[in-house]
Amino acid sequence: MGEALRRQWEESVDVLGRRFVLLVDGPIPPGRYAITIWEGRRGFGRKPYLKTPIKGRDAEEARERALEVLHTYVGLEQFRRLVGEVVAEIAPGARAEVMERVRDVTIVLAGAFKLAEPLVLNRDEILDPATSAESLRAAVRAHLQAHAVRG
Repeated sequence: MGEALRRQWEESVDVLGRRFVLLVDGPIPPGRYAITIWEGRRGFGRKPYLKTPIKGRDAEEARERALEVLHTYVGLEQFRRLVGEVVAEIAPGARAEVMERVRDVTIVLAGAFKLAEPLVLNRDEILDPATSAESLRAAVRAHLQAHAVRG
């Protein structure tokens, strides 16, 4: 039985309101597929969204992994932006430091304000499609109002 011919194709996907291009390449020895991801469009001089291609045993597995990684990265980017907006409102002159771990996301403040207690949220809850941006914003706002002190 002969080896499958290697080929490439593109697919456009929307993830949390943002457009990405997936470049699928494979099979690559030893029979795996790799997906490189660009935000917006792929073209000369544009860098991939992620440095490393996402790989899988077949094109579908690689695609599923790529979409999962994109949802995580984009969801956490949106959360960091949301935190920054709330910090600017509640603690002007402070900067949020968002630290991500496997299960938790911890927020502390630096600059004009500090947090008497860091805010720790469950990463899965942040990334859950059922969790609204407004409920996350309310949780961050309430914690900052209760624990932000001038630094």
